[in-house]
Amino acid sequence: MPVPPHQSPLHAHHTGSEAFFLPYGSGEEVCEVVETFGDLDLEYASIRKGCVIFDQAHVGTIKVLGEDRGAFLNNMLTAKIDDLRQGMSRRAFWLNRKGRIDADIRIAQRENNMLFALDRHLCKTTAQTLESFIFTEDVELVDVADSYHRLSLHGPMATKLIALASDADLQLDQYQCVDVEIAGARVLVEREDLTGEVGLGLCIHIDETVAVYDRLLAVAEKNPELKARPTGWLALNAARIEAGHPMFNIDFGETNLPVESGIIEDRVSFTKGCYLGQEVVARMHARKACNKKVVAIKIEGERITVEQPEIHQPTGGSQIFEPGKEGEPPVGSVTSSTISPMLGAVPICFAMVKSGFFESGTKLTVSAEGKLVPCTVQESLAFWNKPNSN
Repeated sequence: MPVPPHQSPLHAHHTGSEAFFLPYGSGEEVCEVVETFGDLDLEYASIRKGCVIFDQAHVGTIKVLGEDRGAFLNNMLTAKIDDLRQGMSRRAFWLNRKGRIDADIRIAQRENNMLFALDRHLCKTTAQTLESFIFTEDVELVDVADSYHRLSLHGPMATKLIALASDADLQLDQYQCVDVEIAGARVLVEREDLTGEVGLGLCIHIDETVAVYDRLLAVAEKNPELKARPTGWLALNAARIEAGHPMFNIDFGETNLPVESGIIEDRVSFTKGCYLGQEVVARMHARKACNKKVVAIKIEGERITVEQPEIHQPTGGSQIFEPGKEGEPPVGSVTSSTISPMLGAVPICFAMVKSGFFESGTKLTVSAEGKLVPCTVQESLAFWNKPNSN
């Protein structure tokens, strides 16, 4: 018998709101994520003008305990961890001995523990493999993916929504975190701006998730000026591609080295010393070696207008070619794509392309709905930056 997919504690809420779902994961490790609540345009507009609430059913949690946790993790993960103080968070990769990425982790430092946010399907193996390196250190890693649930808020009104729901004066900079109380529950709030707008991740005990979610919805209904509403993955995906944020298990994965992710600077410290897989990372960095890399690609000559409502949009897996050599092996493939509202309804993509083809301004062609269309590698991963963003 097939194993049923993991469902959020908010699943009944979502079905009652006529949500559409999509599967995340593969094999026996599948969970259901909301795709949309039926009005994609309004969901996207709320990201840019108000606030959205996204149920992160695919994100799990590991709790790290012990006095030596900072020093131990500093010797294991790619980022500098031993200087994290209470109220700080940071992104890091967990690599295997060959230097390939086993997990992309956001670490939050609390008073007596750390909480990891990562793909929920990787929680058990990540906790086990990290624990296998403990010798005499006072460290304990506990997979609590079934005990805690994750939500995220995105948009210029996200901070105000949390402040009204918690009666807390919330002022967080990027990669800061704090515990607040919402509907009687202790909630960890972490700032990470995935969409180019304010982004707040919430970690809640699973038994209190419904109460917290209901409180957020009640505050949103009482304060229509917040333009707050639930959203699904489609709107959030469009906004995070526009803002230039590739994601693990979508744009790169366990077969990739950090240099291939396109975001090595955000995850790896080149000054802190040794960690698992460090020799491979340092050697490639010193040699400036990179066989392939995630880049941002803009499709040329395709734009949705009144006169042209149908355009050719690449999808995940679409092959990319050197112009004039479309009959030869591809030089890359699309990893994720969307139609960008902020750029005037043009297709944009992340793609993994081979060395020699990921320099800014490189002209390529991509397969899109049975047609080969021209595209250009962009200078940075971000297609759009909010004016005066902090």
